[in-house]
Amino acid sequence: MPCTTHVAINMVLNIATELRELRRESASGSATSREPGVCVERQGPRPANRTVRDDTVRAQHKAMVHCYQLLRAEGFNEVLFSSSLYRLEPFLRSLSEAREADLGRDGSDGLGDLLLVRRAFGPEILPLWQWKPGSDVAGGDRVAEIRLGQQYITLALRTDADGEGDYGFDALVPCPYDDECSGYAWVPVYSITCLYRALAGELDGSEDIVCTVHGGGDHEADDHDQDDDPEGRADLAAQAMEAIRG
Repeated sequence: MPCTTHVAINMVLNIATELRELRRESASGSATSREPGVCVERQGPRPANRTVRDDTVRAQHKAMVHCYQLLRAEGFNEVLFSSSLYRLEPFLRSLSEAREADLGRDGSDGLGDLLLVRRAFGPEILPLWQWKPGSDVAGGDRVAEIRLGQQYITLALRTDADGEGDYGFDALVPCPYDDECSGYAWVPVYSITCLYRALAGELDGSEDIVCTVHGGGDHEADDHDQDDDPEGRADLAAQAMEAIRG
């Protein structure tokens, strides 16, 4: 089929689509003339055999603008341009409705305790987030796991992260003081970047790490205490490494 025939057919299809939309809008007694850039962008999702060249779309838009006075004769009570519409209010309303749904104020369950997770690490993490009920590696605080493929990271939800009742998360990392430590070492994580750095080992030497055996600073006394029970030390060390590395 000649190229000119393709263009002609596509122009007809494009015009037919606009006419269908105008008919739908006529039910409310108004027609909306869109900006030319919007008309061009709307071709994006269409298959190649249903699109026309950008300059053709712009020419169609120009012709439509020039003849918009005739729309009244076709039965439209009012002709509006998209730039003249009140668009901020419906945009904010949709965002508000999404927030109310997340909070469960629309009758749904909402995100619940995942709201804090999303705020800290972003919505992309939510499908990977799994709470681990019954885990005791965080001294009674809730424990969660983010897993993808063969890699995962263990986190603890701290309900008094700074001693003033604020919430936060710690990631489980290797003890920086002793490779065979029997305790659990935690480092604060504040963002998705912190999560990545913790998993990649970039926070293994952080000065913010607190170990349940060695603490966060002077740890020599605790080392001597652990030497009194080498078998128990080895067992706890194995559990800790399993929780950290899988």
